[in-house]
Formats: sequence, C-alpha cells, structure tokens
Amino acid sequence: MQIDRIEPPWPLDELARLDSLKSYGVLDTPAEEVFDRITRLTARHFDAPIALVSLVDETRQWFKARFGLDIACTGRKLAFCAYSILEERVMVVPDALADDRFADNALVTGPPHIRFYAGAPLVTPDRHLLGTLCVIDHKPRDDFGPDQRRDLAEFSRLVMHELEARRAMEEAERARRDAERADRAKTRFLAAASHDLRQPFQAMELLLGVLSQRLGGQPDPLELLERVQEALHSGQDLLNGLLDIATLEAGTVEPTVTAFPVRQVAERLTREMSAQADLKGLRLRVMDCNAVVRSDPLLLERILRNLLSNAIAHTGSGKILLGCRRRGPTLWLDVWDTGPGIPPEQQDLVFEEFYQLGNPERNRNKGLGLGLAIVRRTANLLGHRITVRSEVGKGTMFRVELPLADAPAPSSDPVAPPDAPALAGRTVLVIEDEEQQRGALSMFLQSQGCRTIVAASAEEAVARMGEGSGLPDAVVSDFRLTGRTTGLDAVAAVRQKAGRPVPAVLVTGDTDPARLRQAKRAGCALLHKPFRPDDLRRALSRAFERTPG
Repeated sequence: MQIDRIEPPWPLDELARLDSLKSYGVLDTPAEEVFDRITRLTARHFDAPIALVSLVDETRQWFKARFGLDIACTGRKLAFCAYSILEERVMVVPDALADDRFADNALVTGPPHIRFYAGAPLVTPDRHLLGTLCVIDHKPRDDFGPDQRRDLAEFSRLVMHELEARRAMEEAERARRDAERADRAKTRFLAAASHDLRQPFQAMELLLGVLSQRLGGQPDPLELLERVQEALHSGQDLLNGLLDIATLEAGTVEPTVTAFPVRQVAERLTREMSAQADLKGLRLRVMDCNAVVRSDPLLLERILRNLLSNAIAHTGSGKILLGCRRRGPTLWLDVWDTGPGIPPEQQDLVFEEFYQLGNPERNRNKGLGLGLAIVRRTANLLGHRITVRSEVGKGTMFRVELPLADAPAPSSDPVAPPDAPALAGRTVLVIEDEEQQRGALSMFLQSQGCRTIVAASAEEAVARMGEGSGLPDAVVSDFRLTGRTTGLDAVAAVRQKAGRPVPAVLVTGDTDPARLRQAKRAGCALLHKPFRPDDLRRALSRAFERTPG
C-alpha cells in the first residue's frame, strides 16, 4: 500500500521569518570561503560525508555552503530542514527509513540516499529560524548524543555570527553609497543654489541702481527706493551667509595652502574696513607684521573680514585692533574691540548659526548671527585654532592661530589704483546666458554712459564683434555659461578675436575661492553675486588699469 508522505508544516511566524531571511540579502549569492570553511570543519568534526548551510524560503531549501553534495537546492517539500525550523532545538533523525516523515522521501530513496540527519537551526537575534547547519550520513547512526548536539549548535551559532557580520557589512556599504549619493545631491543643490538663488537678487540690484539714477533728487520716490534697497540688501546678506555655511558644511571648498606674508591680507582689509569704522567714529588700527604664514590667503581673509566686521558692528565707541604675535612656530592674529563683551557662558554659543547677543527681536540692522559660524567652519577647514577671550563691559578678543612659514610665495595680488577712470563712452561686451541678467547688466552699464554689446555665449560674442559692432573696451561675463563653456573661455575667445588683452570682469554665484584664483591667473576681476552697482563700477574701473596675464 502506498503511504502519502507527510508535508512539512510552516512555522507560526512564517511571514516574519521570511522577511527576516530576505533582510540578510544572502539568497542566491556566490559561495563564500568563510561558510565553506565551516561546513568542511563540521563534516570533519562529526565524521560525516555531507555538511550543509541550508536556508529555507517559500518553496525551497537553498544551500549557501555545501560539503559533499553537488546540488545547490531542493524543493521545500523534500527538505529535512523544513522540519528543523519548527523548533529552536537540534533535530536528529537516526534512521530516515524508520521515520514516517522521511521514509518515502526522494532524497532518502534516491540520491543522496540520506539515512542519518542532524540539523541545528540558524536563529536570528529576534528568534526567527532561517534554516540550519546540518550533517548527513548515508548510513544510520545512533551515536549523536547530547555532547554532539551541543557542538552542532555551537557550529550553527558560528554560521549565524557570519551571517550577521555579512549583513552589517552590506548595510554599512549601502549606507556609504547612500551617503555618497546624498553628498553628490547636496553638492549639486549647492552649485545650483549658489547660482540660481543669487540671480534674481542680482537683477534687482542692478535695476534698482538704474532706477535710483533716473529718480534723481525726487524725495518721495527716493525714500521708498531706499527702503526697498535695505530689504534687498538684508535678503542678500542672509542668502550669502547661508550659502557660505552650506558650502563649507558640504566640503565643496578645497583650500589652497601656501606661504605668504600676513601683511598682504592685513593691508587689503585695512583699506576695505577703514571706511566702515570711520562711519561709526571708531579707530581701526592694524599692527605692522612681517611674518610669513602657511594658510589659504583667500579663506584667511574671509575669516579676518568677518571678525573685523563683527567687531565694528558691536563696538559703540573706542577702537578696533588687528594685532599679531609670534609664539614659537605659531603666529597669533588677534582682533580686539572695546565693545560690550561676551558673558563666559555664551562664549561658545556665539559660534552657532543665528545666535546673537542682545538682539532678541532679530533686528537685521544688528547682523544675522552667521559671521562667527562661517569663521569657525572656515578655520576648521584650514586646521586653524580659533579662541575667544572677553570681559563684560571691556571688550572682546578673537584669536586665530596660524603656522609660521619660512618664505613667502610670490604675490600676484593686483594693487588698487588710486583713481578710478570714468566709464562713460566705454564699449562693454556683456556675455550672459540668462536673458534677465543680460538685460539688467546692459541697462545698468548704459545708465553709466557705456555702449553695450550683448551676447548669450562666447560664440555669439565673437560673431557680434565680426558684425561691425567694433572691439569692446572691456568684457563683463558670467562665469557659468551654457554647456561646458565658462566665462574664462569666453574672455579668451574675445581676446583672441580682438588681438589684444581686453580687460575683463567675471561675475559668479560660486563662492569657492578656486574661482577667484582662476580669475586672477587669467588677469580678470571677479565679482560674487549678488553684487551691488558700485561694486561693478569699481571692478570695471580697476579692470581698465590692469594688464591681463
């Protein structure tokens, strides 16, 4: 009489068990030496011809590792392991022909002719049974006692340990890839934000400059215009600060560390900041220093500019001092003020974004609370230590610690001319791929008495020069143009067509100091968007005094 073989039942937690199994991502993966080694050692330890790491899914048992067996999987209905995953204990079948569950199993009556089976379940930390580590023999065995069961259970825990390690490595790799994707996405966002968010501000700034000139001395419209300009400048300052911080956080700024004299940076900042201090009746003093340091001169200038601006903004009367002192292999650059001072418990907080002393109402005229956050992030990027000392009612000192160097690098900093030439009557070639910006630049330059030639690309600019528009006296070009062309390419093409080094000003929303270095190497001035009309006037005037390299 034919006896129907008993089907293996499913565990009570089958759906959760299958989810757990799939979470390890191990099914149908290639052989791995660590699992093969365990099956070899297991077979040798128990003197068995076959040892398997078996994982049971919906329809089959699949062997992650196998010793002494050629097949990679069998149907679940035939699997001894389908019974082993029903209970968290070692299952032993001394003689399969004497067991009603397996007597007519094709794996018993045919190859591989299983007579003995012992399987220890692979138990996850949340108590799901994924499969087994099992040993198989072609003859019955009655020698698999408690000690052997404990040993097999220990071997199965080794398999589970490796499965956990494998999953952890996969998760770490997946997290790394996700982080890289997120970082690339953030970088792309910052590149787009630095350019696209600045564009409308830039157009408004230039158009307001035109409007201001056309209104002349009419008092009522001028008062309204001044309020609009104040709101615009406040928005610009906030945008620039946020983008600077985000760019530093994203790691997209690559410092270029060189040896240079501190005097270079100090003199430039003195010229720039003196007028701001004079407006408040403050004395700005910069100590002469002939020290040579190793740093990125552009990023160091950004740090000191923020510290000096912060000191001027928070000092009602007295003086501001930029001093320097040598201490062994280090130079201390100190910015002192005679302002209200910072309480001890708040001296770390001032480096956080939007944290401000004495400005609970968030009055934009008192700053945005971003300058010191930019200072700390930039200093961290350069590896420079920033410290603060302050006494309430007496003033504050911020210190930047720089490594001293032996010799300066050659300076290529242009010297500002004492008198800027007028723009009226000049012909300026404007290269800008965005129509709104192109129109605003052209309109503003025309308001200064310039004749303009406008183009959307380097090719169009060269073509316009060949159409009888004549040779330009200067070029104003966006740095990022359509396609892979840059403003540097456009300026080079114009100069080649003109046969002479035409003065040029590049405008960009990218605050990476690398842009400034590229512009300097090409003998171009660089303006960061959004810039103000006076900035463009000054940049063009100075460009006429330069001889591009």
